[in-house]
Amino acid sequence: MVETPLAELERPKWLLWLIYVRFLIYSIIIPITLLLRRRFGDPEDMKNLLAVVVGLSFFWWLLVKLNKSYVIQAYSQIAVDLLLITWAVNRTGGVDSYFSSLYFLTIVMSSILLGRRGVFFAGTVSSVVHFVHMDLSYFHMVPSTMIVEEYTLPALQFIIALNIFAYCSVAYLSNYLAESLRRTGSALHKSTGKIAYLQAFSGQIVDSMASAVATTDTDGRIFLFNKAAEKLTMRPAKDASSRFIWDVIPGIRLDSKTPNLDIWTKRPDGKDMYLRYSVSPIMIDEQDSAGYVWCFDDFTEMRLLERQVRQKEQMASIGRLSSAIAHEIRNPLASISGSFKMLQSGLELTAEQSQLADIILRETERLNRTISEFLNYSRPPALQLRRMDLSCLVSETVSLMRNSPDLTQHHSIETRLERVFAMVDENMMRQVFYNLATNAFRAMPDGGTLTISVEPRNGAQIRFEDTGIGMDDNEVKNLFVPFHSTFKNGTGLGLPMVYQIIAAHNGVIGVKSARGAGSTFFIDLKQ
Repeated sequence: MVETPLAELERPKWLLWLIYVRFLIYSIIIPITLLLRRRFGDPEDMKNLLAVVVGLSFFWWLLVKLNKSYVIQAYSQIAVDLLLITWAVNRTGGVDSYFSSLYFLTIVMSSILLGRRGVFFAGTVSSVVHFVHMDLSYFHMVPSTMIVEEYTLPALQFIIALNIFAYCSVAYLSNYLAESLRRTGSALHKSTGKIAYLQAFSGQIVDSMASAVATTDTDGRIFLFNKAAEKLTMRPAKDASSRFIWDVIPGIRLDSKTPNLDIWTKRPDGKDMYLRYSVSPIMIDEQDSAGYVWCFDDFTEMRLLERQVRQKEQMASIGRLSSAIAHEIRNPLASISGSFKMLQSGLELTAEQSQLADIILRETERLNRTISEFLNYSRPPALQLRRMDLSCLVSETVSLMRNSPDLTQHHSIETRLERVFAMVDENMMRQVFYNLATNAFRAMPDGGTLTISVEPRNGAQIRFEDTGIGMDDNEVKNLFVPFHSTFKNGTGLGLPMVYQIIAAHNGVIGVKSARGAGSTFFIDLKQ
């Protein structure tokens, strides 16, 4: 394996630190040395040394900013440092100089900057330079401020040997610590990379889940909120983060013992939403829990479909019952009507009696029509399907509606029609459009606008949108129940017939309405 120095990617930072530390140490030690007036040669030498350090620091700083050859710069700085330290030792008493301790700092910095080779280079050069410098000074071969007479040659050699041993020891220990730190940093970097990969991988998995997923602490504060949860609650993850989950989804409760829970709640747009969810604890060990995982699924459409199925079954039951009742009523009603007409023809009635007789006949006829409608409703419609342009069918119905007695001068009809073809029974679909339009005009007693649109949307969608009085939730729920009418003199069979015809076409009819905000009926048909 190729040896790499510690914090290789941070060499420029460490080079700058070496410059700052060198400048700081020399700026402090040299003035203190001058103030204490310790034994040294010419004070100007120390001032010159400080000036050289300041100039070199500025030069090294510029070089680090402008040049990227960090290894060469590091070796150059360490070599120049060893010379500066030797100069300072020479001018401040030689073997007694406390500047000798700066060799240790240079060795440690070389281990940080250059790794094993660099620290051994600094330790070896420090030892050799110190040995040669002290011996040359002792034998007066170089100018020095060391007082040679205070030391015998064996004593001086012993001190030099101790210093060299200290330099080598510091070189070995600093290299060992730097290598250990480098290996630890490399392992930490790999572990951090694995953790980041696992976090990204798990995040992708969680975000790709169709179910909404959230994690909370034991108090219910949200930590994780996947994309499905954002879509479900119509809240971005950053808005939901750190909030209590029951503030984000009103009505839910913490119950990790019950596997599945369900609630009706409201989205931020005010629409009802039926949720099924589960809560599972995140266990640290067998006893302690770090939080909870919440999984949500939107079952609103399924709930509505279940309601439609129940409504369809209810309507089928009512239809069968109504068919039997209608037959039982219609036969005696025909006998009553016929008998009364015969009785009326053989009697001389007063004006008042004639008026009462007309009322009896008229109401008998109305009751007979109601029973006929009921019988038509109770029978499954026999469809005669053919492929038709729905926009043309709507246009023809609108033309008929303009002559309807329910349409006043305060009403207007707008159309937004696109050519969409579907397999339909022409006459029955006309009846559907006519009933929906008639109801729309009745829902706008003071006038308003009916907008009819046809557009391709997962097949064909027809919309009847009025600006009338609207309906509350209870009226919407009972809208397709037979004999439930919100209009005066209504039989309550028009919309159930519409529902039955659309269901026979394998279509879906729905309504959106609010009191005072009008109503929108939409029909979805397959093409």
